[in-house]
Order: sequence, then structure tokens, then C-alpha cells
Amino acid sequence: MARRGSFEVTLEGRGVVTLREADYVASGGEGAIYRTGQTGVKLYTDTAKMARDGVAEKIKLLAGLKHSGIVAPQGPVLDAGKKPIGFYMPFIAGGEPMSRVFVSDFRARTGFGDADAIALSQSMFEIVQYAHSKKALLVDANELNWLAMINRGSAPTAAVIDVDSWAIGRWPATVIMPSIRDWSAQHFTEATDWFAWGIVAFQIFTGIHPFKGRIEGYKPGDLVQRMKDGASVFDKRAKLPLSVRDFACIPGPLLDWFQTTFQVGKRNTPPAPTAKGKPAKTAQIMRAVTTATAGALIFERLFARAGDPVVRIWANGAALLASGDLVDLATGREIGVPMPGDVEVVRVGNGWLVASDDGVEIRVEHFAGDGNIFRINVPLALRRIFRAGETLFGVTHQSIVELDLHDLGRPMLTPGRHWVVMERAITWLDDVAVQDVLGNAFVILPHTAGMSIVRTPELDGFAVVSGKACGRFAAFTVLDRRDGTHQRIEITFDKAMRTYQAWTGPADGPDLNMAILPRGVAATITTDFELTVFVPTNGNVNKVRDTGVNTAMKLARWGDRIVYIADSAVWQLRMAP
Repeated sequence: MARRGSFEVTLEGRGVVTLREADYVASGGEGAIYRTGQTGVKLYTDTAKMARDGVAEKIKLLAGLKHSGIVAPQGPVLDAGKKPIGFYMPFIAGGEPMSRVFVSDFRARTGFGDADAIALSQSMFEIVQYAHSKKALLVDANELNWLAMINRGSAPTAAVIDVDSWAIGRWPATVIMPSIRDWSAQHFTEATDWFAWGIVAFQIFTGIHPFKGRIEGYKPGDLVQRMKDGASVFDKRAKLPLSVRDFACIPGPLLDWFQTTFQVGKRNTPPAPTAKGKPAKTAQIMRAVTTATAGALIFERLFARAGDPVVRIWANGAALLASGDLVDLATGREIGVPMPGDVEVVRVGNGWLVASDDGVEIRVEHFAGDGNIFRINVPLALRRIFRAGETLFGVTHQSIVELDLHDLGRPMLTPGRHWVVMERAITWLDDVAVQDVLGNAFVILPHTAGMSIVRTPELDGFAVVSGKACGRFAAFTVLDRRDGTHQRIEITFDKAMRTYQAWTGPADGPDLNMAILPRGVAATITTDFELTVFVPTNGNVNKVRDTGVNTAMKLARWGDRIVYIADSAVWQLRMAP
């Protein structure tokens, strides 16, 4: 139960702690999570749950689970009347919901590759093995209950949360997200756990749910029916978008297990993702084919470097290469030197301001037009860097602070305007962020006049997995916490940035393949061979069919141009005269 203001609770065996609004992290279906120091506190919405469902006794059993990747309860939380209202556990900082690892843009931004997919799924595999060795079942280990710990320079690891919903001892589990459920099973078992693990692991490798894609006779929303019918991506009738990562990225023995589990219906323990070997029968991806009009668009290559693919483009014309080099697309010249970690780039005059965060240190450097490089002191104790347009912001524990660049003999950053936020409860995206305030969603959208923080109930109850914004328009792909399906939510603000119009529609997966131009036009690719160009402010929509268009093209913006990444290069996309 998310509460306003400050209040005291007792951590049994630890003592009294005060929880404040700033300690709030997130809300779920059963309760709210707070953080105090290195401890997480879960308070149930239903205050009678612990007594009614025997949760206090179950917590004692779960506390015996000792694994670095299992965020297990350590003891009950009591209210002022010594009534149990929740439990406390270790708090794991820096984890990303596994649903974001499925997103191609997130993988490119973090440098997450096929070797990382093996390491991450192996870490999950070992957690499931350990739980089973302790006679516990995870049951509802969906992509929102798995966290990915991605650290530069080391292999990613997994952690699992919501452990109080597990089955252990005489305490059963009754809730499971439909998208990971084994619909052929009558009861929850170790086999149903491995089926659920496989659903999530498959998406880490390929970016698509194993029962998505197109099969004639099924509608896009028929996910559960397809799972019941065994109509998976391995079905000979299945047509998959070109954006799906090639199945060759999956180790051979595991690929065999995916195919026999999802398509044939066998149920057995999977091989470890690190197990080597060729698949018994190579699974083939059947790509979507449709009638399209040739020649409607012009595709022009703008930049490429042999052996060093482009992985990200900024609207100011900076591009990040797989090697870590930053280049100016207009000139092809390098922007300073490679910097580790998550990087943001803004244009300042004839130079560039580059900020990086490797999880240990935030670095900011100014690359002048004459080639000189200056390391700039960060003026505040920052938890992260956030960029929107050509403005750099620093994020503290309780605020977003605009960072102003000054040249006083040498470049300096000074704090400017600031806005109060709950930093721990924010999902950071491209040019936009979403804040969960005690269960209520707010869009954080910087703009030329400052920053708008607008209540958006359309996002309540969803996990935001990707998002982009420009001007008065923001778009998001979200995951429904109830059934594991994706939706796209678009928000168009008025000129005062106070009110908005919202549109909600289905999405086939987590990716948001869209470019938004400052003049108010947006382009998106959701289906192979079709580009949709629309104007959010007036609702005009134009669908352009062309054989050159496909979902593997990663759209972006460079100034007023629509560009995209394909075949390791940067291309421009424009209408034919």
C-alpha cells in the first residue's frame, strides 16, 4: 500500500524505521515497494493478507533461500499496532526489468550482445536450479519478476524478485501471468517453471515471444490460444517480422529444447545455455511476405565504417559505433575519444558535450571545434545523467537539474533550474521519462520552456519498456502486468504542455521503431514493407508500401531528416518525387 507522507514501521529483528515518499520505488498488483538503505520493504495493499494467507510462516521458509540472485524475504514488517503488513528483503540497486533487455534499442545502447544473452539466461538457469534444489517453485517468474544486472566489463547476471509468491512447503502459489503459463499442465511443477523460464529466455535471445508472429487463422491477440494449440514461431506456417533476431544466436542444444518444448510439446529440463553443440535440426525463420509497391521511397546511404557498425544515432548528428567511437555524421570526424558506459551527446556551438556513466563514475567532457578536449567537473552528487533534445540534465536523489555550460577561460557546468522528482521510481527513456508516484503515472517531458510533469492515468498499471519524444509528442511501448501483452500508448500535448490527447493500440512486441521530427511529423515501421507517416496533432495518417521497408530498419532522427540503421550503416529515408 503506497502511502503519502512519512510513517514508521518495524522490521522484525531489526527495529523501527521511518519510510518517506522519497523512499518509494514501485507499486505492483499486491503492494508497494520502498527502499531504506540497502533494505527493501514490501507493504501489502490488503492489510489482512498476511494473517489470512499465513504469509508470516511462509516468509520464514523463504528466508532460508540463500542465493545472491534470489531477493528472498528476511522477516515480517509490522505496523504501529504490531500487526504484520508486509516483509523486508535485500534491495538490489541498478537492475533493469528483463522486459527491457528484449528491446533492440536498449541492447544497442548498453552494448548487450549474443554472449551477454547466454550469460544472462545461464544466470537465470542456475537460480531456477537452486530453487528446485530447495523444494521451491518460482511459478510466476515472468519478465517483470526477473531483473538484469548489466555491468560494463563483466558478464550480466540475473536476480529474481516477488519471491513471496513462490510455492514452498505447504504454501501453494495461485497466480501466474498467462503469457508464461504452460497451458497443458494441470498443476504447477518444476516442468512448468522451466517452461516459464524458456518463454523469458527465448525473448532475451530473439526479441519475440515464442508464440508471436503471424499464423493464418489466428488473430494478433490470440496468444493464449496459440499457446494451447502449440502454434509457435517454429510452426511451418509462422511468418516473423525481419526485426526478429536470427535463431542462430541461440546455442544449438538450447535451440533444440525451445523447438521441442514450444512446438512439439515435450516437457523436460533444458540444457544449460552454456552447453555447446550444433542443433539437431536448424530452425528456420519464415519471414513475412506481402505485396508491396516498389519505388515509393528513396534509400540513400549516408555513413558507414568498415568493420565497425553504427549502433545509435542522436538527432544532432552524432553516432555511436560498436567500437565505442563517436563520430559526427556530417563530417565523418571522430568526436573525442571513446568513453565507457551509457553515453549521451549534446551539441554546443561548434563542439560537443559528452557525458558517460559506467555505473561507477559519471564523466563529462567537452570536445571543442578545434580538437581540444576538456574534462569538466560535475557540480553535484549525481545519480545519473538524462538528456532531452540538446539539454543535459543531472539527476539527484530528489530532483532533475538542468546543467548549463559556461566558458570562463575553460568550460564549466553549473546547476540551473530544477524539478522535484522521486528518482527511484522513474523509468528513463529517450528524451522522456515516466515517474510512478505511489501508483500514479506521470510523464516527464523536457521542452524549450522548461519541463512538464503531467499526470497520465493511461500509463497506470503498465510497465514502460520503451519510449521516445520530440516536441509535443511522446510514444511508449508498455507491458500489461496482468497478462503480459504489449500495447503502444501515444500522447499528444497541447501548446501549453498541460493537457493532452491519448491513443492506445496493440503492439506485437517491446520495440518502438519510430522517428519523431520537430515539425510534428512521425514515422514508424510496425509491419514489413510498410512505412506509416502520421501527424499526431491533426491525426493525418499516410501508409507507404515499399519492398525496401522492413522492421529490421532502426528508425531515428537527424535534424529534420528521417534516417535509419541497416546493414551496419546510416541511411536516409525520403519520399520519391
